[in-house]
Amino acid sequence: MDQKNWKISAIDQATITEHLCIVKIKKLSLDASIVHMGKSDIIIQFDSGLLLRVQVKSSRVKRHASDRKGFGYHFSITSGSKKKTPISKRDADILAFVSFDREKIFFMHTSELRQKYTKRFPRGFFDQEDNIQMERESLQKSVRIHHKINKIEIQNDVKEFLELREKL
Repeated sequence: MDQKNWKISAIDQATITEHLCIVKIKKLSLDASIVHMGKSDIIIQFDSGLLLRVQVKSSRVKRHASDRKGFGYHFSITSGSKKKTPISKRDADILAFVSFDREKIFFMHTSELRQKYTKRFPRGFFDQEDNIQMERESLQKSVRIHHKINKIEIQNDVKEFLELREKL
C-alpha cells in the first residue's frame, strides 16, 4: 500500500508524534517520559531535579488559507475543546512542533509564542540539511530561556547539555 494513501487519525498522529519526540529527546541523551499531565505530554528530567513540561503539536504540509499559492505547516497552539485559549507557561514550558511527514522537530519556549493561536512554518522549514542540529539547538535555546525567565541557576548537568555541540 502506498504510504500517501494511509489514513491516520488525528489521535494516532498525536500518539506517533509524541513517541517521535521522545526518541529525538533521548537521542540528545536526556531523560524524558510521556506523561499526559494536565496539558503537558512529555516531561524532561535532568539529574539536578529540573523538570521541563513539553506539549507536542503536530502538522503536515498544508495549504495556508491566507496564501493560496504557498504550502506550509500550520500548528494550532491553543487548548480547550469549546473555548480556545493560547498555550501559556501555566500549561507547558516548551512546545515541540513536529513535522509529521518529515519526522522532524523544532522546540520553542512558551514565552516566545506571544499569546498567539497558531504558529506557521514555511514548507521547507523542516527540510534543513542538518536537522539534528536544528532540534538540539532549538531545545538548548528553550532551556536557556526557561532558566533566564525563571531566574534559575544552571546546574552542571544542564550546562553539559547546553554545551553539547557534536552530532549524536
